[in-house]
Amino acid sequence: MKRSRPWYETFFDGLYADVLGRQFDPDRTRGQAAMVKRILRLRQGQRVLDCPCGMGRMTIALAQLGLEMTGVDLTERFLRRARRRARQAGVDVGFRRRDMREIDFAGEFHAVVNWFTSFGYFDEAGDLETARRALGALRPGGRLLIDSINKSWVLTHLRPNHEGAVGNVHIAHRSKWDAAASTMRDVWTMRSGGRTERRRCNVRLYNGRDLRALLRKAGFGEVTLYGWRPLGRLTRHSRRLIAVARKPS
Repeated sequence: MKRSRPWYETFFDGLYADVLGRQFDPDRTRGQAAMVKRILRLRQGQRVLDCPCGMGRMTIALAQLGLEMTGVDLTERFLRRARRRARQAGVDVGFRRRDMREIDFAGEFHAVVNWFTSFGYFDEAGDLETARRALGALRPGGRLLIDSINKSWVLTHLRPNHEGAVGNVHIAHRSKWDAAASTMRDVWTMRSGGRTERRRCNVRLYNGRDLRALLRKAGFGEVTLYGWRPLGRLTRHSRRLIAVARKPS
């Protein structure tokens, strides 16, 4: 019997690439990059790993702020776009195809950035391995930043069915909360012209307490939590959370 492929190996190859490419205007991207640099206390020329990097939106913006960037992603289509965009922007960025759980950098980076709900693609063991690989990629004292939807917010604001459009792609979401797996299970139906795609997406969500516990289990020391937007104290009313975990010196 043929084994079905994990959702994250197929979800990003279709119309979602058009959705992702249009979700953020340049000013918003620049603002987010500046915030990341400030939170991580990064200085000019320091080395940063964007993992996963998608089409290089944040990778390129951080490179334009004077950081030495490397991007890693599993979707080759995204990496091709990222390389093209970096050339157009005139920045030197190294992009590599790799699974987050299999990166093998050894103490090379001042920071690792995991942006836009890109943590939680796996079961708890897979997420733990992702965090451990990020720890291994960092220099002593380096920091991992994770940006994600706050599980506490989702539990009180879940909309099981909603629709919208990004560019010329119409999107219908059907969402279900799996409490046993702490996972949001979504079905995206995307339509553009005469083309229709249905994709499944399963993301394990964390609140601040749970994410701090996982990061400490992975070997990180101090973990600082923020709620945003706007950036501030994390509460159950914060739609998104940012965790910054420091590798022990």
